[in-house]
Amino acid sequence: MMEDVYTFVDDVKSFPSRLASQEETIKKIMFQTIECMLFIQEYSGHGFCGRALNRQWADEQIARFTQTFTMLKTSLNTGVVVQIAFIAHRIYEDVQSIVQTQNLAKLHPVDMDDPSRPVCLPQTRSDLLSSVFSWAMNPSSNQNVLWLHGPAGSGKSTVATTIANITRDLGRLGAFVFFNRRMAARNDPAAVVRTLAFQLGEFDHRLGAAISTVIKSTPSIRQSPLRQQFHKLLVQPLSESKLAVWSQEGPVFVVIDALDECGHVGDREDLLSVLALESVKLPPTLRIVVTSRTELDIQEALEARENICSTPIDINSPANDKDIHLYLRDRLQNIRSKNKYLPLPQEWPGHHAIDALAARARGLFIWAFTACRYVENGQSPGDRLADLLRTDVCSNAESALDLIYSTALESTGRWEDPAFSADFRDILGVVIAARNPLTALTIDRLNEVGLVPRTRPSLHTIQHLGCVFRGTTSEPIHVIHPSFEDFLTDRARCKKDEWFIDVSLSHRRLAHQCIGSLRAILKRNMCNLTLTKTGVDVQILPEDVTYSCIFWIEHVCELMGREESLSIVVYEFLEKHLLHWIETMSLLKKARYTIKLLMRLEDWSKSTQGRHQILCDLLADAVRFCQAFTAVIEQHPLLVYSSALPFSPTNSVLYQLFKDELPIPVVAGGFRDEWSPLLMDIPRSGGEVTSLSLSSDGSQLISTVARGCYVWDVISGELLIEGPKSDVAMTVFAPGGQLAASCLFSGSIILWDTFSGKLIGQPLKRDQGAIYALALSPDGTHLISGGQDCTIIMWNVQTASVILDPPATHTKSVLCLAFSPDGLRYASGSRDGTIRIWDTATGAMASEPFRGHSGGVYSVAFTPDGTRIVSGSDDKQVCVWNAQAGSSLNRSQEAPVPIKLRGHHSTVFSVAVSPDGRLIASASKDTTVRLWSLESREELSHLVRQHRMPVRCVAFWQQYGRLRLVTGASDATVRIWDIESVGSMGVARKHKGLVSHLAFSKDGRRIVSGSLDRTVRVWDPVTSQCLLGPLKLEQPVRSVALPADNVRILAADHEGAVFAWDATTGEHLIATPADDPRYHSIVGPLFLERKWIVDSRTGTILMMLPTMSPVSAKASFGNCMVLGLVNGGIVIIHFPTTPRLV
Repeated sequence: MMEDVYTFVDDVKSFPSRLASQEETIKKIMFQTIECMLFIQEYSGHGFCGRALNRQWADEQIARFTQTFTMLKTSLNTGVVVQIAFIAHRIYEDVQSIVQTQNLAKLHPVDMDDPSRPVCLPQTRSDLLSSVFSWAMNPSSNQNVLWLHGPAGSGKSTVATTIANITRDLGRLGAFVFFNRRMAARNDPAAVVRTLAFQLGEFDHRLGAAISTVIKSTPSIRQSPLRQQFHKLLVQPLSESKLAVWSQEGPVFVVIDALDECGHVGDREDLLSVLALESVKLPPTLRIVVTSRTELDIQEALEARENICSTPIDINSPANDKDIHLYLRDRLQNIRSKNKYLPLPQEWPGHHAIDALAARARGLFIWAFTACRYVENGQSPGDRLADLLRTDVCSNAESALDLIYSTALESTGRWEDPAFSADFRDILGVVIAARNPLTALTIDRLNEVGLVPRTRPSLHTIQHLGCVFRGTTSEPIHVIHPSFEDFLTDRARCKKDEWFIDVSLSHRRLAHQCIGSLRAILKRNMCNLTLTKTGVDVQILPEDVTYSCIFWIEHVCELMGREESLSIVVYEFLEKHLLHWIETMSLLKKARYTIKLLMRLEDWSKSTQGRHQILCDLLADAVRFCQAFTAVIEQHPLLVYSSALPFSPTNSVLYQLFKDELPIPVVAGGFRDEWSPLLMDIPRSGGEVTSLSLSSDGSQLISTVARGCYVWDVISGELLIEGPKSDVAMTVFAPGGQLAASCLFSGSIILWDTFSGKLIGQPLKRDQGAIYALALSPDGTHLISGGQDCTIIMWNVQTASVILDPPATHTKSVLCLAFSPDGLRYASGSRDGTIRIWDTATGAMASEPFRGHSGGVYSVAFTPDGTRIVSGSDDKQVCVWNAQAGSSLNRSQEAPVPIKLRGHHSTVFSVAVSPDGRLIASASKDTTVRLWSLESREELSHLVRQHRMPVRCVAFWQQYGRLRLVTGASDATVRIWDIESVGSMGVARKHKGLVSHLAFSKDGRRIVSGSLDRTVRVWDPVTSQCLLGPLKLEQPVRSVALPADNVRILAADHEGAVFAWDATTGEHLIATPADDPRYHSIVGPLFLERKWIVDSRTGTILMMLPTMSPVSAKASFGNCMVLGLVNGGIVIIHFPTTPRLV
């Protein structure tokens, strides 16, 4: 059948004119032939599958191929291009549901839509493309990644786009990701894996379904570390049995272009590590093509890997020179055709000119591209060509680029005009420094509000520089190639001050322009919204406003050192527009991004010379404001004013700055005075938290409870994965974060993958009884375990074998273990009250036992320098030991004497030392976590943190350079704390128990409350001060009332008994059944619907309550609402729609 179809080759030889009309059909025949070739390869057992295919399935494929070739033959014979369903070896079933597509969209992939990307001209790059496809189609190759690298301007991106287009036409392009250093979204390493996963999920509905399942089970997967994203979104779904058919379907391509433009060197380290180390785990049928410059960090990561085929582009090869010739000839002939009124000869420019230009290109396609644009944009192409031919032939590629760029710029002939030179630098400064490409209109708007406003339109200047710019009046302005940007920003290369772009000055100018743009437009409720419970859609704002909102802080933070004047500008902007900016970020659906931006700005403000303390204080508050209220603000932009600000601490700089600026709800007496030290509360059912372990990069946390363990995202507090379900005593992260070890009360140890939650290998088991303690060496190679039988066993993690199994040296159970920072020693604590130091290599004791506790030792920790050991015990003490003491086993030596820290009232379960070695944290059965200064040996009593139940574990955590504390307690809750805040955790408690009922007086001037603490109190709604009480009952209070006569207070207890008091003196009065508060209740106009306060008179949404103790009682009068809380607090809120009570 195929032989019959291919008789068209002889026809074409006889009648070349038929080729053009049948081009589309011939292309389909070629594509179908490639698919058939891959099928035959798999059918014979020599393909990616490595075994013969299922007979029934194979017969179905043969029938489909036969039908398709018959239709193609008919199309050729009739000359009619019929619509043929392209039958690929991999059959698609278009069954992706809307829900699946929506789930994939939750990955927030980066838009990779750029149809203007250039492709290779026909007949060029044929050798290179052939080698790439030969590699991809070779199933015997164990190299599933091809790294194509070369110098700037060598045509890598054009080749990548061509490969993507060819494989797209073949139905084999799984994903195409390309980076751009000038577009923030397209140069973020953190977005790469989820964008690949999204595109692959769209490409194959089976893979999309598997990825969608991962997203459902782990909603915060896009916030996970790249390694975990790669495993869960790519490796794991592709390994599922339903997708095993991929191995029978031939190669699927993933193209990753311009990796060198993906962030800075440090930013892309994790991405390179994942590509280098994890790509080998992907099925061999997935072929990944990566292009980049030969940057050192990329080379070191990719070059030496066995599964990566390193392919350099040789710009000096004969094939490359031939391709340059073909490109120049094609482009220049096209230019001649466009200039039909000029007397250019038919053979223009001629072989000699082409040869001369190719020699000057030094193998760089970008030189040839720029040269052709230079010729094309001139009034006289012949004269422009002559200019190029008069230039020297350079000795290397970079010099050739410098010369062509200089020639192109000189051609404008306007550099003697200072205004033209200044405009050029201003425009290019914005184009180069901007995080995203901007249109000419946006550049003009930003230039109008700079330090030195410029009114001449950008296009007035750009029109003279068409050979080095891309873009139109409606499209963003780009330089033609990153190498041109490199030329302009290097004074030694561009040589002229008129051309040199100082990037630092450009960032400074853009920072002022962005701030100026925002200052001119930001205001409260700038989009005239109405507060609703359903939120708002993303608002389309002018590009200069959107850009300025998102990137102004980034431009500010590019400037370090002497920036006192800019600090003042930033403060003057924030003191008027901080809340307006946060509102606008919420409008843009970027509320959570404000936390990271403000943290970065705070760090910048602290590092500038002549530190602006007022700015630092405001930014510290702004960070806490966004941390505390982002969950509310992202629900609706107007909640910045109606919910977040009213509940901010009254003593904060931010609250004092903005509270009187515009009408906002007011919490009587303030919700709290200072910021709460509690940053995050992570509740989880399952029993008490017995251990905590942080990953080495600080991004993840494992909490252990009696029935299993959980992996959390530390910043978002979202559950990433559930670990093994068993009787787990404790769990520890291995360095690198992918492996965890858990010890079981049953006496075994399990190793498991923190990305999948699956067990690795068989459990490690030794007759050790129940295991209570576990520790991994700093390099992750050794594991030690201790428990009920008083022994400590050392394991080899790689081989799962025992290294050391010494006899018991403790006299009671081993409760805790810790390695020294250098891994040469480890410490053990026991129920026998001693601490022992061991040599890692030999397992021998390295010193005499440390004796100083009068009870069992529950926790030990080394200081970061390894010189001291901290321990906690059930004798209620924290001890600090010299780790070198007693290093000789000479018994005559004086016994080690610890420094004892006293303050706890019960067992100290856990101790931790801060990364800088300055602080000790101790967690106790007395429900507190205490902080101690290691230097002064004193408790920092003002920093006590508290749970409702005993605290079992504590750890320090560094976040964005800020020290945090993580605690786990018997109430199954993990909490993350700020260690510097001294404020209360919430509103002050008005009662000692749950507030069970609230009521207003008829005139609204008093509030009465009843509580489970068996008391009744009367409050001033304006000041929130107590006017009367406590009035005591013998039973918990069920209901209260202030009747219309205003002279009595009424209450009923849980048993129905009714009580009355004099409203002025609190004296007991005789009560009758008619005095039951139920008969005197007043229904106010405001009501609480879940977390929303609504005015029933108008249906207006007034507020969304932020996170606080649950509401247990409520009442309203006029525009005032009072809430009673489970923790005994009372919150009185006045809304500004009408004047407040006075």
